[in-house]
Amino acid sequence: MPQPSERLRSPARRGFLKGSAALAGALCIPLPALASRTVDSGSHGTNEITDWIWIEPSGKITLGLSQCECGQGVYTGMPQVLADELDADWQNIEVTFVTGRDAYRTGAAYEEPQQFVGASMSATLFYQRLRIAGAQAREVLMMTAAKRLQVRPGQCYTDKGRVYHGATGRSLGYGELAEEASKLPLNPTPRLKNEAAHKLIGKELLRLDTPAKVDGSAQFGIDVKVPDMLYGALKMPPTVTGKVTGIRNADAVKAMSGIKAVVQAPDAAIVVATSYWLAKKGADALEIDVDPGAAKTLDSDNIMAARKAALGAQEAVVATKLGEPDAVLAAAGKLVEADYHTPYIVHATMESVNATVHVRDDAIEVWGPIQGQDFVRNALARLYSRKPETVIVHTTFLGGSFGRKFLPDFVIHAARASAAVGKPVKVIRSREDDIRHGFYRPGVSGRFRAVLGDKGMPVAMHARLTGQSLYGVIKAERMAKNGGWDETMLEAIYDCVYRVPNLKVDMIDVKQPIPVSFMRSVGSSSSIFMLESFVNEMADAAGVDPYHYRRALLAHNPLALRTLDAAAKAANWDRKPAANVTRGFTFNLYTGRGEAFQTYVAMALELERERGGKAFRVRRVVCAVECGRSINPNLIRANIEGGIGFALTNTLRSEITFKGGVVQQSNFHDYPLLRLAEMPKVEVVIVDSDRPPQGCGEVSLGPVAPAVAHALYQATKSRRRSMPIKLES
Repeated sequence: MPQPSERLRSPARRGFLKGSAALAGALCIPLPALASRTVDSGSHGTNEITDWIWIEPSGKITLGLSQCECGQGVYTGMPQVLADELDADWQNIEVTFVTGRDAYRTGAAYEEPQQFVGASMSATLFYQRLRIAGAQAREVLMMTAAKRLQVRPGQCYTDKGRVYHGATGRSLGYGELAEEASKLPLNPTPRLKNEAAHKLIGKELLRLDTPAKVDGSAQFGIDVKVPDMLYGALKMPPTVTGKVTGIRNADAVKAMSGIKAVVQAPDAAIVVATSYWLAKKGADALEIDVDPGAAKTLDSDNIMAARKAALGAQEAVVATKLGEPDAVLAAAGKLVEADYHTPYIVHATMESVNATVHVRDDAIEVWGPIQGQDFVRNALARLYSRKPETVIVHTTFLGGSFGRKFLPDFVIHAARASAAVGKPVKVIRSREDDIRHGFYRPGVSGRFRAVLGDKGMPVAMHARLTGQSLYGVIKAERMAKNGGWDETMLEAIYDCVYRVPNLKVDMIDVKQPIPVSFMRSVGSSSSIFMLESFVNEMADAAGVDPYHYRRALLAHNPLALRTLDAAAKAANWDRKPAANVTRGFTFNLYTGRGEAFQTYVAMALELERERGGKAFRVRRVVCAVECGRSINPNLIRANIEGGIGFALTNTLRSEITFKGGVVQQSNFHDYPLLRLAEMPKVEVVIVDSDRPPQGCGEVSLGPVAPAVAHALYQATKSRRRSMPIKLES
């Protein structure tokens, strides 16, 4: 591949951000070869039709991708939508990452406009936008063709990159029309295809990025090389809040072979060298003075004790109160109650965080696995008193992110190193530093109490969750405006879809100095574990099968019932399982941030006792999902399967612990991942839907842990109310 320093430039159209360096895209990774190219109308004759579409005279079509590809499949799914409305030839397109324009930002649908990937919103936010862009381009191409053919546009049709006049059979290729079409104004409300006319949307097209990821030609951030580049490695304080106050042996380290500089940053010392291993050797040799910060007495036992104490506190911040829950709970009735606990966990991406940055006088150029382009752009602009449009962000493939590469901390380290030496520097964070200095999903404790009525259904329920509030750290102002409660901690509980006539949901923010941020499925990986485990405990107390119990609780919601029934049918739920197999059943209505979407998930999980032993293994998971209209069923299945694998790692393995403010885990030997041989058979049932596309990247995680816990209870009659869960009697 050509070097990423060959910047991709998207030419300004109709004066929009004309001449701005922010129009630079990251890498152009075309189909099928996935080799870099440059989009430049001056040197390549490329004509910009919309913000998303460029057509060369040869007929080659380049489709823009504003959402980074971190494994979720947008590299295929988003261009699939564009190409369908454009009537492009799928075998004659290239895909390029685009950045810097308002068209590529989320808009008002997600707080302030920003370009980033997260919250499972790519399909929801961009489906209609891309359809319009494709239809706008098709319309101006047809108008241009009709003018040349001296016919009305209504007498023409398009197919595979050509405009046809049906009556005479004459046709013109898009490449022949593009230059003239690019000068026509775009219709803000073009006519969109109806569903029956779609040729690509809804089809199981193969992923475009798979061949390159298999043969090794795909470029991830850690692969980036630019001319005259140096490398950086970090020496970080032991504690999660530590600061570097001095470097005792900087001169001695700078005298080591290959070392070019030693740079002191607030939270790390950075050694710059001619290779990563020389930089790492220098970093290991550094002697730094450290202020341990607020976490110096932090200990996991004390964290858990504080959370448990808060469960019994007299006062809490109430998020939801329906009916008279306190009065009903105080009255006589069949009471079910349970406490649940989840630990802090970390992203542990296979590609550790890294970035290459060149701080120049005229611009700052960034290459790397960037999940939040505008966060990086704005952070570096503030740090160096620049205009955001002078920060050029090139995005590579992401070797996993799950929210970690959404933050700019690792990019800032590379920028500080580059500014010190005047050259591009790639800083790679070691696995140990990535785990010990990540941004964690908070651990949470929950207490659930319910009174069951005559038929075993809950007539009142009180749910309290305690722990470090994510929004209390990163969105304190929004949380305050929301009444002081954190929607991420209480996901799917404060807006509980189950029929509970008297409901109280409250929370207590147990403040800690631990750095926290978004992680795949955010708070639902804790809250759904607790809620769904408790629903199963209520079902057991009522003597009702968990699938049928949920049908009764969700009788008012037809989409939920369809999803429950689809999972139960595929799993043969009403048939008795084999003697050595037990099962768990769970549900989740996943609501996107800001109610951007709603996706229904039902899961049946089978647990098998290993022959002659006390250990178990998850052998099969059936997951039904109603996520609106399918852009590409292959991508939905991959997201659901990957989410289940990720959730099984969290359920069975993941736990971050602290002692004296130091994270005790450091690498995959003590923060292990699910192994390939442990992955169960996963069957995904996509429920037909006429709703617009909804999110599916995070929705399958939450139901996994409670399904495992209940299946294990069926086998052992012992409740598992804390994660991680050990698969043993």
